[in-house]
Amino acid sequence: MKRILLILAPSRISSRCVDAAVAAADGKKGELIVVFILDTSISEEVRERLRNLGLLGKAPSAQILDAMRQEQERQGRSELARIAELARGRGVACRTVFTEGEFLGRSLEIAKSESAHEIFVVRRSRPTLSRLLAGSAVEDLASSVPCDVKIHDEGRSD
Repeated sequence: MKRILLILAPSRISSRCVDAAVAAADGKKGELIVVFILDTSISEEVRERLRNLGLLGKAPSAQILDAMRQEQERQGRSELARIAELARGRGVACRTVFTEGEFLGRSLEIAKSESAHEIFVVRRSRPTLSRLLAGSAVEDLASSVPCDVKIHDEGRSD
């Protein structure tokens, strides 16, 4: 059975990407594995910005980050349940995985452990210069796995 991997994160959710992954799993009579990664690197970026700006001390910034993390987890688990229900309603076998960690590293680990045949992922909207200077986790993912990676941007799909 082919394994279709749909990788989501708080800033990487698209109904077009979800629909495409469900359709691919359905068309290939495969299993859809929906992964939500709570990207810890984003929390670290927020923590550093709060500290550098001097807006908050350690205790308040930790409380804000904890509240942000809890809300992102709630939203992630809700999204996983919604997609699983959608897939099963279309007769598609579906499993969900909630995990935390750095987006690229966790994506690569899961793609390997699941022996993914195809991956669907959303590329965050960022200025081209930012992407050139800082790189792209999605591009790194696509160049590091042996399977096809379907990259969805706002308004289009590669």
